[in-house]
Amino acid sequence: MPNLSSSSPLNQFLFRQLANWLDQPLNLLAAPADLNWQELATTFTTAQQSIQVWTSDWRSFQLAQAAGIQSYFTAEQAPTQLAGRSLVFWPKAKEEGYWWLKQLAQLPHNQVLLIGETNGGVKALAKQLLTAGVQVNKLDSARRCALYSVNSLTPAKHLISENTPHHQWSGPNELTLISQPGVFSHGRVDDGSALLLETLAKQPLVSSGNLLDLGCGCGLLGAWLIKQHPKLQLTACDVSGFALNATRATLKANQLQGKVLAADIFSGLEAEAPPQGYDLIVSNPPFHTGKATDYELASRLISQAPKYLRKGGELWLVANRFLPYPDLLQQAFGNFIIAAENGKFRVYKAIGGKG
Repeated sequence: MPNLSSSSPLNQFLFRQLANWLDQPLNLLAAPADLNWQELATTFTTAQQSIQVWTSDWRSFQLAQAAGIQSYFTAEQAPTQLAGRSLVFWPKAKEEGYWWLKQLAQLPHNQVLLIGETNGGVKALAKQLLTAGVQVNKLDSARRCALYSVNSLTPAKHLISENTPHHQWSGPNELTLISQPGVFSHGRVDDGSALLLETLAKQPLVSSGNLLDLGCGCGLLGAWLIKQHPKLQLTACDVSGFALNATRATLKANQLQGKVLAADIFSGLEAEAPPQGYDLIVSNPPFHTGKATDYELASRLISQAPKYLRKGGELWLVANRFLPYPDLLQQAFGNFIIAAENGKFRVYKAIGGKG
């Protein structure tokens, strides 16, 4: 797992508040990965108070556990009881945030707090809740972050109803897709993924062997490939618990089979990867952290892919044209091709793997 900075503005803003929260247990909901987990554990242990984490980010789950904090991953378990104070980190995908608020609205709790970056939606959320009749009080703001307390969420139930849409891929090999709040391209098919599938439909792909769908989202890429090539053995992975649940639901809806695993790119797959390497890796990798462009995930994917491909195995990925992936592919593979492109996206193919 890569090192994650714990000096982010949100992390600093969080620790600015901690002295006020040591009088009762603390629940962190939707906690991001880049917190100082060890210092959090030490602070609450010293104060003889408990702290627990509920998160949809597999990295947060792993890091909190490593620091000795009781943690729960939403791909496996939703909150059932929250004694003490609950702090919701408002995520970039507001549908995911509403899911967390729905969990809180169904559970007794002492106090609910909302924290987030002001340009990440928490300020807009506070206004929404006020308009819906929820009493919201701003407690602090600094470092482009804000903290609010809220009373009963009941008046805002119309905002936080669960939304798990079914939608269709109606291109080659039609599929029923099941999405969940917070999943990439929630409730629709991303144009980049559509171009990648339309391109793959014209290729003489390997028809059996091991397939890896990296950053599986709702499961579209992997499900489409194993529907077209039933002898492929699918492993689908994502860092998001919501994505993993969506992929499992998509596979079930289409009567398809595959392994669905939590992983941060290749981290977490070490014990599952076939010794000879994957025959085919497909991905529509993310390039945002919050609202900022972030090449780190795709850079790790491309640089590490040769170690996970068999000799002659193929990496297929789609990306916005402006992203600097050609240089990364050249460095990792020595050669690649642009298999398709339009005004916005490019589909890349690289061949490599173990010698």
